[in-house]
Amino acid sequence: MNLSRDTVLGVVAVAVAGIYWQQATTIPQSLLSDAVGADGVPRMIALGMGLSGVLLAGRSVLRPAAAHDDDLPMSAHIRAAGLMGILVAYLLAVPVAGYVLSVAGLIAAVAVYAGGRFGVVLVATAAIGAVAFWLMFKLLLGVPMPTGFLTWI
Repeated sequence: MNLSRDTVLGVVAVAVAGIYWQQATTIPQSLLSDAVGADGVPRMIALGMGLSGVLLAGRSVLRPAAAHDDDLPMSAHIRAAGLMGILVAYLLAVPVAGYVLSVAGLIAAVAVYAGGRFGVVLVATAAIGAVAFWLMFKLLLGVPMPTGFLTWI
């Protein structure tokens, strides 16, 4: 049986997610911990990774890819590197601009990079998305968010 790279990667991702989940259960709980708990975020990461691995492996079995990474043109790799650059810029901006402004910038930058037109709709989408993520993490999940020098929330 000849397994594709995606199938192997999916199976490896599920295995790593299982190990990560098991290791997250060993994080000691504190009496001062919040509703999410010290192991909450690592478990969600493990769950997301495991689900992604199952989906990747399943897709590769049900619908094999026509092309491999080696067959992709260099421009596809350069585009991926551009997205990585946007993510690095976001990570550098968070301590200065804070979470809300940085996420709004991330949403806008990725949308423009993907071909969206910069305008009122894009700015509104980025602002609403950033506030929605902040509300979800800060208020709903109780995760402390970075404030940065330019923000007060």
